[in-house]
Amino acid sequence: MSSATSAAPLFSRSQRRCHLLLMLYLPDPLLTLDSLCRLNGVDLALARQDIAEVDEEIQRYHRLGIHQRQDGSLLLQGDELDRRLCLLHWLRRALRVSPVFIENTFTPALRQHLQTRRIEKLLYDERNLQALIQHCAGHLQRDFSPRDRLFLQLFMQYSLCHTRLAAFTPQQKRWLEHKAERLAAQAVIQHWRRRCRITPDASEIDFYTLLFSMIHAPSAGRLHQPWEQQLMQQTRLLMARFQSLSGLRFSDERGLCSQLYTHLAQALDRCHFAVGIDNSLSQEVIRLYPRLLRTTHAAIEPFEHHYDIRFSAEEMGLIAVIFGAWLMQESALQEKQVLLLTGENRAREQELEEALRELTLLPLNIKYLSIDDFQRDGAPKGVTLVISPYATPLPLYSPPLIHVEPPLSMQQQQRIRLLLES
Repeated sequence: MSSATSAAPLFSRSQRRCHLLLMLYLPDPLLTLDSLCRLNGVDLALARQDIAEVDEEIQRYHRLGIHQRQDGSLLLQGDELDRRLCLLHWLRRALRVSPVFIENTFTPALRQHLQTRRIEKLLYDERNLQALIQHCAGHLQRDFSPRDRLFLQLFMQYSLCHTRLAAFTPQQKRWLEHKAERLAAQAVIQHWRRRCRITPDASEIDFYTLLFSMIHAPSAGRLHQPWEQQLMQQTRLLMARFQSLSGLRFSDERGLCSQLYTHLAQALDRCHFAVGIDNSLSQEVIRLYPRLLRTTHAAIEPFEHHYDIRFSAEEMGLIAVIFGAWLMQESALQEKQVLLLTGENRAREQELEEALRELTLLPLNIKYLSIDDFQRDGAPKGVTLVISPYATPLPLYSPPLIHVEPPLSMQQQQRIRLLLES
């Protein structure tokens, strides 16, 4: 049993979870419940909760799992490519939230294992690795931030510790072979081939191409490679289709194009390598903006066909949110405040709210107020439109009030949409 019983944990939830997962990547230390309690200064119950939460997250986003063996040690299970992509995400997170752990625990453990394996010190020496990273920056014509330099150094040391190879599908290989990051990846592998006693596999070039790509946010202002120019063309076509389908115009097409290009470049990487993202936003988009999401789906189908991929519901939700935000950007249109009057028929009220959200792509803030309160106090300040599924007289001062019962007629839809989008 662990003796850690402090009511106030030494580390935040995010820090504890980073410590847990990164310990599972270290080659030598066996992580157990008891050693995790000592590491994070928590009791067994909180340690189990941390394990369950990390396990749930990496299953959802990286198709990995945490398994407890018969001897009590914890093991990370999954394909090598998924393991490395998971480490990419969590190591970058740990460098932000728990740099002391990286410096005092993770880095020394990697260095110790490299010494044990008798890897030539010139390969994993920090100064030499930083020189190699600078060489890669020259190939890429990029400046790495200090944090990304440290991240790349640690990931290279991790790679030298392991002999397991990441396997890529033919489609994934085709996606990577024309990326600008390939020259930098080749420089890393060629350096290791010249100096290392072990011979890195050719698939390592694919992986480091992906690694350099996934830590970079492409800019619409730098379109040097053919695939970058092609993506810009596809981004503009996507915007044009969305405007045609929606009947609305973007007030700042250049600004939207720049943000959308960067987002799509990163989303394509995630899609090709099955990297998940948070799904809470997509559920909100489905509920609150069904027409916006449906229009985005229709506009993006040719884009998906061009790249032979299918975006997840989560990715589609994010793209829809970008479109919705730029519809409102720098325009006179603001989020409309709609008041829906309530009575005794909750099902009818919910059906009416769903019908309202289907009428427009623009954001609606729909609030509920009972008919009695409306008759006594009127509508709150800022309300654009009052909708009632029940017949009710107007108070003395009120915004426009429309009495409708689902389903809405075409004439009612047109009138309401005009009020919402004017």
